[in-house]
Amino acid sequence: MKKKLAHVGLILFLVHGLMIQSCSNPEDGMIEEEVIFKNEIDGTILAGTLTKPKGKDTFPVALLISGAGQQDRDESVYGHKPFKVLAEFLSNNGIGVLRYDDRGVGGSTGDVWKATLEVQASDAYAGIKYLKNRKDVDINNIGVIGHSLGAMQGTLLASEHHDISFLVLLAGIGIPWSENHIKADRLSNKMKGEPVEIIDAGTRLLEPLLEAMKSTPDNQDYITTRDTLIQIINEWEASLTGKEKSKLEKFTQSNPGFWIHNIAEEYATPIYLSCTRFNPSQYLIQIECPVLSVIGEKDVQVVPENNDAIQSALAKGGNDKYKIIIPKNINHMFQKCESGLIREYEKIDEDFNPNVMKDISDWIHQVGTR
Repeated sequence: MKKKLAHVGLILFLVHGLMIQSCSNPEDGMIEEEVIFKNEIDGTILAGTLTKPKGKDTFPVALLISGAGQQDRDESVYGHKPFKVLAEFLSNNGIGVLRYDDRGVGGSTGDVWKATLEVQASDAYAGIKYLKNRKDVDINNIGVIGHSLGAMQGTLLASEHHDISFLVLLAGIGIPWSENHIKADRLSNKMKGEPVEIIDAGTRLLEPLLEAMKSTPDNQDYITTRDTLIQIINEWEASLTGKEKSKLEKFTQSNPGFWIHNIAEEYATPIYLSCTRFNPSQYLIQIECPVLSVIGEKDVQVVPENNDAIQSALAKGGNDKYKIIIPKNINHMFQKCESGLIREYEKIDEDFNPNVMKDISDWIHQVGTR
């Protein structure tokens, strides 16, 4: 994702942070409103869209939390708009949905790259508080649907705030983030047909990188952290021989600056540093609300071990109100796919698989108000 953030702060200024902007009716079964709300912790303004079922006085509502990187409210990526499609499907089936632009994207202020996992989760909870102040929402039936990194934020929120009525984890993790990252890298490279030497070489880079990130002091400046990661990358490059070395050289020639810009510079940001410290089990055991976990059978970014870990942690905490779904031939972006590899995402016509959306809708209506 590009790091150049669009700062649109001119027009969001005068609002009290919680006011409705406009209404429209793009679909027969739903109404759409442009809204903004404010994170009172640091004054960040978040802009979003609320879709509502038409003809209903009150209704359950879900807050959508997007994945990693700079995401707009539609989670636009690889030519797709999965959150727009999901929101409109749910609202045409009786469920309100609030989705919003990440910090520094679209109509939201701030800088998503400088915000830790916890700070980004506080943005999401600001959206929950906004919803609780509306008259047309069932305030006892407000939940969270988080995708990937957004599922991590949802896990944090549901463990801390018992006014969240339900939690949907879309490609959420149950094992530590760093552990999943290494396993996913190995799985993805195996699916690409890489030889074991190349797969092992990738692991030998990720392990010290993630360990350095995990142990980075909170007060350490960005440049120092980035330079530490660059040093680890340089040492790794110098250690490569034979097939590993030739493969790296060929890759670097085709992708100049990759190791600095796509690895060291991004991994040194607060959001990635905070992810390395994230162990979901310690939060999952504290969640009391109903939980739906959906991980695609062909997801190569969230490995299969996460299903058992999520189930185990919820059960350990005494929560028996959970459901685990593993839809067949579905990838990390919840598209019907062949391999599940990232390079396939933009080639697929589907924005969000309708069968998975129906599973989510049916489950939310089933669990209802606690």
